[in-house]
Amino acid sequence: MKTFKSIAAALLAMTLCAGTAAAGCRDAIKISTDNLRTVRDGDRMHVSFDVVLDSLRLRSNQQVVITPAITGSGHQVLLPSLMVSGRNMHYAYERGTFRRDLLKRYDIAQETRRYNGRPQAEQYSRSVALEQWMYAQGTELQLLVDTCGCGREYARGVGPGLPLDLDVSRLMRLVQVTPPVAPLPVSIHQGRARVQFEVDKTELHTEPYVCKSGQRIDNRAQLRMICDSVEYALSDPNVEIASIKITGYASPESPYLHNEYLATNRSRVLAEWIGAKYNLPREKCEYGAVTENWGEFREQVVDSKEISEKQRADLLALIDRPTYGPADFDAKERELKTDPKFAKLYRDLILPEWFPRLRATAFAISTRLKPMSAGQLAEVFRKSPELMSLNQMHTVANLYPEDSEEFNEVTETALKYYPEDPTANLNAAVTALRKGDTERARRLLERAGDSAEADNARGVLAAKDGDLTKAAEYFEKASSLPEARKNKALL
Repeated sequence: MKTFKSIAAALLAMTLCAGTAAAGCRDAIKISTDNLRTVRDGDRMHVSFDVVLDSLRLRSNQQVVITPAITGSGHQVLLPSLMVSGRNMHYAYERGTFRRDLLKRYDIAQETRRYNGRPQAEQYSRSVALEQWMYAQGTELQLLVDTCGCGREYARGVGPGLPLDLDVSRLMRLVQVTPPVAPLPVSIHQGRARVQFEVDKTELHTEPYVCKSGQRIDNRAQLRMICDSVEYALSDPNVEIASIKITGYASPESPYLHNEYLATNRSRVLAEWIGAKYNLPREKCEYGAVTENWGEFREQVVDSKEISEKQRADLLALIDRPTYGPADFDAKERELKTDPKFAKLYRDLILPEWFPRLRATAFAISTRLKPMSAGQLAEVFRKSPELMSLNQMHTVANLYPEDSEEFNEVTETALKYYPEDPTANLNAAVTALRKGDTERARRLLERAGDSAEADNARGVLAAKDGDLTKAAEYFEKASSLPEARKNKALL
């Protein structure tokens, strides 16, 4: 046997009208309750309380029928009624001459006479079968009062009901999860520059230079474009460069393997120059190559207004032909040079005008937050939460008391930026449960994964729904958590 609750103070006061349901009020009827207790015994619940009649005045031929009702979740269970009678009505009840029509309308469990002007409390105690819905939030005891003897359907509930508080979920413990430390989000700034190199050479010229062939190289503007992007990334004191990736693109003329050598090494020397200029670790300066830039060559063919539709179709057929290795790329280049369909176009347009545009350098600068204290992260959160990892946001949330406005704001922001992350959904679900928003918690828990903490939260939600069997199953599944074991014990 387990006692759920004891309330020693008066909890309910009701004012009703005496006489028939249609009559006007002449005497005020006041009823209050005291000492409400609910005790579970197996699959039944004993309900007891005192009906305080101190302020009630009844005329000799009056009676009031009080019917306790347990309500909640759209359900209602009516308990046997208590009838309080004036003097003449009480004697009639004892002699068996009381209104038979009224007795047929009610299950009268007990009857008592009201002695006006005296303190008087009648103890009410009955047992009722426990049903699952009674454990849910909002289950309450309500007194339905009929002053005319017209039947329960005419009884009126007055005043707020008394919460039975069978909802043990309010005592249960919820657990949020600290997200694992993960790579920080990066912001990527991409650009494209046309850094020139001498034919068949990989040396980077940072100042104006005249080649032996007479070719003039001036890379100052293109290098400045890359440097401006690096310096912009470094201008934020809260941010560091995660990586700089240089990708060199070569045009299709010359043998494939030679182009691969040139593109890769030209990217390497440019990446090394940037790393040295800004004192960046070698591992942050990545480089790679697109050996022959057939992709942009295709775009030029598609967009060109200088060629006929027949030439366009022939060139696209050549470009789209499958390749399985360097020899296939070299065969395509030879065909461009020697096939009568392409030879003149290659000499006059493709080689002198299109191919130089394919020799480019792409750069991608990735930035992320520097390592910071919790206080510094809180400042970043206010200005740029998109730069933060889920773990960092959780660190900020823990600066504030649970259930505080600030704590909830950080939890909701984390869900905004990481909507598919199970941990973000779980932590937001826990916040929703603490606020009593069970429907939102239900939706969030669908995406909260299968951790013990998530199953513990599902158990609390099931308990709030009144499904203690399901709650026990979830707590058992989450039994590696001390909180889940304690929650199960509460059932």
